[in-house]
Amino acid sequence: MTGISFPATRFPERAVTNQDLAAEAGNYKWKALITTAMGALMATMDVSITNIAFPTLTRVFDKEITTVIWVTVAYVLVSTSSMLILGKISDTVGRKRIYTFGMLIFTLGMAACSLAQSMGELIFYRCIQGLGAAMNVSCGAAIVTEAFPLKETGRGLGFLGISVSLGFIIGPVLGGFLLDWLDWRAIFYVRTPVALFTFVLGLILLKKDRIADHGLRLDLLGALTSSLGIFCLVYGVSRARDSGFFSPAIFAWVGCGIVILSLFTLQERKTPNPLLDLSLFRNRAFLIASLSLFFTFVSAPPFILIMPFYLMQGIGMSPSEAGLLLAVNSVATIVCGPVSGALSDRFGPQRFAAAGAAATAFAFVLMMFFNLDTGMAAIILVLILLGVGIGMFQTPNSSMIMGSVPRDQLGTASALMATVRQVGLSLGMALAGALYTSRLMQYQSEWVRKGTEGSEAVRLSIPVAFHDTLLLSIILSAVVVFLSFPLRVEEWRGSS
Repeated sequence: MTGISFPATRFPERAVTNQDLAAEAGNYKWKALITTAMGALMATMDVSITNIAFPTLTRVFDKEITTVIWVTVAYVLVSTSSMLILGKISDTVGRKRIYTFGMLIFTLGMAACSLAQSMGELIFYRCIQGLGAAMNVSCGAAIVTEAFPLKETGRGLGFLGISVSLGFIIGPVLGGFLLDWLDWRAIFYVRTPVALFTFVLGLILLKKDRIADHGLRLDLLGALTSSLGIFCLVYGVSRARDSGFFSPAIFAWVGCGIVILSLFTLQERKTPNPLLDLSLFRNRAFLIASLSLFFTFVSAPPFILIMPFYLMQGIGMSPSEAGLLLAVNSVATIVCGPVSGALSDRFGPQRFAAAGAAATAFAFVLMMFFNLDTGMAAIILVLILLGVGIGMFQTPNSSMIMGSVPRDQLGTASALMATVRQVGLSLGMALAGALYTSRLMQYQSEWVRKGTEGSEAVRLSIPVAFHDTLLLSIILSAVVVFLSFPLRVEEWRGSS
């Protein structure tokens, strides 16, 4: 039987128009933002949710705060030490690969944390989590910056900043309720499916990077010296809680860190493929914004680290109540962040960053008046002011950093921004932990000598030790205000 054949019908193909390309780019920027925002939220939440658990962990494992704090310090330290090298790798092998693989490692580390049987195991698994977090955080801002048009960069980074603030909101609230109703392990195993979903989301939504075919050339000596130098510096400062700020051991660790980081700088100047292009710091906007970011995050831990102890052990709140109260700060940041991002795109970021730094410094000053009888209304108002200040500073500062580098160095700049943030946070936590612990022990001893019982002596000592630690935040916030004002908006625009 012979079939009847028909001529093939050819339908005219519609040419791809600029509108099609614009629509595709417009859709992708939101896909990229959603994916990276989920990763940033998970990484940020991992800090805030463990901080609210510190009082519980000290009791469950029968450890001092100087040991328990390493649950967070180890996480931050590992992520900090590896971000620069991971940012460089992401520029070469592709940001999607680094981001998604990082989310997988992060998820596995989180699941392992929920199974830890000792403080040592928990800290080790947190190191694994920190490596995964470094892989997704180091290229998150670069993915967003590349996906959004130049004139909308501040808007995109502002929404990414919202996810960071959401992490700080959800972490204490969720952690507080999980600690009240379940146990400390729940803060890890409840979030593991969400982390796994974020990994799958990255595989599906993120585009494969267009990578220049020049092979992977890594500055291994630079990677080694940067990681080792950062570790020695942060570890040395953290040891001050045990042996004092002026002990020979502290000078040795910090001195080694400074020497090794100096060697890293020399290495980067002479190598043909530097891990960190030091010429970026010749740009005044980039330099000032990076320094401001560093000092801002050094100033944050006295609030992040000590506030839960003040609320729970001082005032007597439950974990869930303290978590809800601390969420007020991040809600204010979420509201203010996108607004300041949009306005900074239009009027320039410098003035908003400076105003945010000033508001943050003023909020820390007001916290000096907190005591065991301070009303909730006063605490909430100060937390709102602090959140507004952080929101006004964070997004414009990110725009200044990411907007002042060439497009082919976005991964490196994103990793550097994350590294600066994490190094500042690590040093700030080490300094705040050491200062708070030493002052708390001193005030507690004074109360005991006066005949006050041990637990009551601790409760009475918490506010004054908190105030002493806040002095660090106030001084450093003032430095950020000073750094922010000299840079004119025109200078930033000219350097972009």
